[in-house]
Amino acid sequence: MDRTKFYTVLTTNGVQELDFLWNGLSHFVINYNVSYYRVTEVDLLRPDLISYKVYGTIDFWWIILLVNNIDNPFKDLVVGTILQIPDKLDIYEYQKNWRVRRL
Repeated sequence: MDRTKFYTVLTTNGVQELDFLWNGLSHFVINYNVSYYRVTEVDLLRPDLISYKVYGTIDFWWIILLVNNIDNPFKDLVVGTILQIPDKLDIYEYQKNWRVRRL
């Protein structure tokens, strides 16, 4: 999924830019039980590996960061951090409700 599809495109002074103040990501809701994952040395700088380990795909790394309020995975992911991992059913519900298509 391309995260830029969640932002509204605005034109300011003839320049197109993404509106980061409102986006569809704020509508992600956790309805099912979360699981937890402890960050290891192998996972540093690689949220895609965490996604692959817990979901079997690298596509959901940004959802893991979103749920855990991690803005910068290069600074904020440290060994020993315990991450909340949303259930796949929550992700699928979000995709269905907000018409997000996987590429």
